[in-house]
Amino acid sequence: MQKLSRLIVKYRKLIIAGYILLLIPAIIGYLTTGVNYDLLSYMPDNLNSRQGEEVLEEEFSLSGLGLMMVRDKKNFEIELLIKELENIEGINKISWLGSYSDIYVPKEFIDPVIRERFITDDTVLLQIQFSENARSGETVAAVLEITDITEADDDLYFGGEPAILTDMQMAIDDEMLQYTSVAVIMILLVLTMSTSLYLDPILFLAAVGVAIVINMGSNFFQGEISFLTASIAAVMQLGISLDYAIFLMHRFEEEKAKGIGIEEAMVNTISKTAVTIASSALTTIGGFVALMVMENGIGGDMGLVLGKGIVISLIVTLTLLPGLILTFHPFSSRYRHRVLLPSFQTTAKLLPKFRSVILIVFIIIAVPAYLAQDNVEYYYSNVHYLPRNSKAAAATDEIMEEYGAVDVAYLITPDEGRKRESDLVDLLSKVEHVDSVVSVSEQVDPAVPDMMIPEEMISEFQGGGYRNIMVFLSPEAEEKEIFITIDRIREIAGSLHDEYYVAGQPAQTRDMATLSKVDARNVALFSVIAIGLIIAISFRSLSLPLLLVLAVKLAIWINLSFLYYQGEPVSSLTPIIIGSIQLGATVDYAILFTLRYRENLGIMGERIKAAGQTIKDTGRSILTSALILFAATFSISLIAGIKTTREMTLLIGRGALISMVVIFSLLPALLIIFEKVIERTTIGWPVCSDREKK
Repeated sequence: MQKLSRLIVKYRKLIIAGYILLLIPAIIGYLTTGVNYDLLSYMPDNLNSRQGEEVLEEEFSLSGLGLMMVRDKKNFEIELLIKELENIEGINKISWLGSYSDIYVPKEFIDPVIRERFITDDTVLLQIQFSENARSGETVAAVLEITDITEADDDLYFGGEPAILTDMQMAIDDEMLQYTSVAVIMILLVLTMSTSLYLDPILFLAAVGVAIVINMGSNFFQGEISFLTASIAAVMQLGISLDYAIFLMHRFEEEKAKGIGIEEAMVNTISKTAVTIASSALTTIGGFVALMVMENGIGGDMGLVLGKGIVISLIVTLTLLPGLILTFHPFSSRYRHRVLLPSFQTTAKLLPKFRSVILIVFIIIAVPAYLAQDNVEYYYSNVHYLPRNSKAAAATDEIMEEYGAVDVAYLITPDEGRKRESDLVDLLSKVEHVDSVVSVSEQVDPAVPDMMIPEEMISEFQGGGYRNIMVFLSPEAEEKEIFITIDRIREIAGSLHDEYYVAGQPAQTRDMATLSKVDARNVALFSVIAIGLIIAISFRSLSLPLLLVLAVKLAIWINLSFLYYQGEPVSSLTPIIIGSIQLGATVDYAILFTLRYRENLGIMGERIKAAGQTIKDTGRSILTSALILFAATFSISLIAGIKTTREMTLLIGRGALISMVVIFSLLPALLIIFEKVIERTTIGWPVCSDREKK
């Protein structure tokens, strides 16, 4: 490592120039990487609901379905509006009252089923069928054109899944730059408080900024990333990777204090910190990689981007940052200020003395915290992710008030004739929380021959050897009740057909709920095992992995338990992702503390003195790390419009502070009380001389 370190120092100008050139393709890659705003699209392809979506698109040309409610308009005005909409590229067809009936006959003469589906006393409903699914670029462009029309007329209301997803996209695009700007400002304040050189924070941010751009640019090879990943990946990489930069700078200051030249000091710094930083990064990567075991593809998407970001940050910290520090050293060393963080002198004296009380307190806290986090309420559908002021959500609510159900499940079965379909429709109509059922057999008298059925109706409900039944769900039903209804629909379909598909957003949401339980268990198990193994190998210990992981897991339980006591449902993805990220990102605090405790115990030989000294030695470093992660994420939670982004950033920031408190209070107690067990199960652990002392 010494030889490589000398090369890095010797060719630092060439390395800096190389990174500057690398930024060009990285920026291009970043700007051309797509963002997917539909979380349901990450569901596994083998799910019945995903397969049903493919049949809908291929056989019935049913993809994204938008809804427009027109209030207080004459029939000829509505016809003009429809012609204007039909000229928009990306719209396949528009179904309305005029598609099934003469619009100029009295309402009383219109088929009741058609009437209830498309008109009320003063409104008319248009069902806008897009050529592609709700998340495609063509559909988004079409939605924006429709939005321009509706914003010019207060009597037009445009909602449905395509409008909701486009609203979400616009909100995220508008806020993304704000996230990064606010995070950088807050982190800069924390770094200024925790370092003594004015220029250091700028150099740290420059190096990590390069790593972030390279990471986000490399996502080009994935084609696209999810909006959740796009909204938090850069901030997470920034908040975590700065630890490596700070650690390298602290070691550089120590090496300079030995009286050697700055180049030689940097060579020693790189050599001595490379393994330590890499070990720290490995535990963080372990937490992120755990997300990749999720069956829900969002885990693989986020885990890959975050894990890749840490690897890139590690490389940049050890190659680019040393060159920046040496290049600007003549300027940075001139301007200093005192460190503004506390010294932890009082804390170091008190916490080890009250170790037994602290342990009892945390045991008492652990039980309700675990039970509370295990009973948090979740939400699953896209509409819950929308910003508070979403026009699409407001319009969808207006449409629901007038027409009832807007959530529709598509039941697709083999075409076995109208009689079999009629039997199925009768059973579906009796299912609780089914508002209405629309199909050929339900709209056409059995005595009418197939050749007499309008082609418009045939193309919508029959095709490719399949029949399509639209099941509208009750708007009053809660999400859990909708899940039961979807299960019942599948049960009925399975009793009459060997092959069937239940598609649409309600069905996909139901499948997401099922997967979430499996994913939560798998991610938690994998992350604990992976990080536990890394700690076991690093310390050559059987007991330390249990104690360190237990301490951080308790911090995670406490963090998630707030959700239960607040009584507000959160995204089903939030606890899964937070558990993995908080464990991977903050277990480093526990590792750093334990490493220094082992060192101090070897020097002092007394547990309480060693614990107190360790709190002094690591206090500022751990506090700085926690404050950086807190500042980067909590500040975003205050401005984020997307609910899930707000939840995740709040929990990550709060989790960093909770982990810090647990490490400073509970971990010293565990290390002191279980010292005998640790000594017997850890190779090379220092022998303690005060075991009998109180």
